[in-house]
Amino acid sequence: GSVLPDWITLSKILPQLIYPFSLALLLLLLGIGFVLFGRRWKGLLVVFISFVVLVVAGSPVSKSLYAKHERSFPVTPVGSSPQGDAIVVLGGDVAIPNSPRVTSQLNGNRLIHAYRLYRAGKAPVILISGGNVFPQEGLDPEAFYSRRLLEEFGVPSDAILLESDSRNTHENAVRTRKILGAIGIDQILLVTSGFHMKRAVLTFEKSGFDVIPSPSGISVVDYAQPRLLDWWPSLGNLKRAQILIHEKIGLMVYRIRGWTD
Repeated sequence: GSVLPDWITLSKILPQLIYPFSLALLLLLLGIGFVLFGRRWKGLLVVFISFVVLVVAGSPVSKSLYAKHERSFPVTPVGSSPQGDAIVVLGGDVAIPNSPRVTSQLNGNRLIHAYRLYRAGKAPVILISGGNVFPQEGLDPEAFYSRRLLEEFGVPSDAILLESDSRNTHENAVRTRKILGAIGIDQILLVTSGFHMKRAVLTFEKSGFDVIPSPSGISVVDYAQPRLLDWWPSLGNLKRAQILIHEKIGLMVYRIRGWTD
């Protein structure tokens, strides 16, 4: 086999080089190098730029841009949701039981939201789409653990379909299309986080689905607190900047590769 990493592995590794925290560290190392080799003022300038990157990326600017992106589609109460032929819930929120876990766990709201839609009678079937990005020895793909959780919630096993081989959003859409297209289902309630929804909708529409977006969760909300805390740079905002950059790169790459229009 090829010794080169596959596309999905590269897509996880390469962006690390331009995330704000990584960029600040690289600039800091460069600045120290300049100082050590006698270029003191140039080194101090690069260190200052590193500081600026951290402050800006950790500021409310990142929080505001993140919030704008994750509100690309309105959040609708489950009771007011349109009907669909199937609920498609994308993986990424159910943590598989890697050691030292002894069972799966919920890290997000996608599966809960899909369950609520099903319980409200918005579609007769739930398709769970999501494998493990990297092989995990002795463990099933994420979709299997998601199914078990839905069954624990009370969803009948014959109302749950699995797509357990996909490793990214494009594969979610293509593989889901094969399964649902074979049984004549075109209109879907698409469940993923508000932040991921834009890329998911574009990708599933490209695969031929009539998509009804049903965002499962919003992370940036109006929260009453002292105004100083709104403006103070934080690690949380630094993380939001990284996620936002990752998603914007993803949207651009998907368009270049023809996975979206």
